[in-house]
Amino acid sequence: MEKVGKLIAKWRSLSAPERKIFLKAVLCLLAIKAGLTLLPFSVFRKFFHKLTTVSSAEEIAPETIEKTVWAVDTAANLLPFELLCLPRALAAKYMLRKSPALTLEIGIEINPAKQFEAHAWVERNGSIIIGRWPETVSYQRLWVWE
Repeated sequence: MEKVGKLIAKWRSLSAPERKIFLKAVLCLLAIKAGLTLLPFSVFRKFFHKLTTVSSAEEIAPETIEKTVWAVDTAANLLPFELLCLPRALAAKYMLRKSPALTLEIGIEINPAKQFEAHAWVERNGSIIIGRWPETVSYQRLWVWE
């Protein structure tokens, strides 16, 4: 019950715009989880591409990007099922789709001693905004989803 109380207190401390971003993140993650679970990936990818294609780009304030990333990560941690890097990256990409130079990257870990491990992250102008990893790990990009 203490955890629930902390969550309620945190919710109350959020501004109305922060609550709106958080609720959008929850809905976005739920839709992405359903899509990835129910659709073949090729169908999901085409559908997602249509949803994230915009006719005009606009600059998004760094604070909005930070709040969106916080909302996606927090919602992903609170939902009652596992949402790893790909759904989080897809949600951030969708929610920030009007931002120019936003790419979803997918790569594999460069470590012959380990089994195959893939990772997804989002970059904006070459800087990772969601999906950071420890400095001791290296990933080789396989695919860039613009």
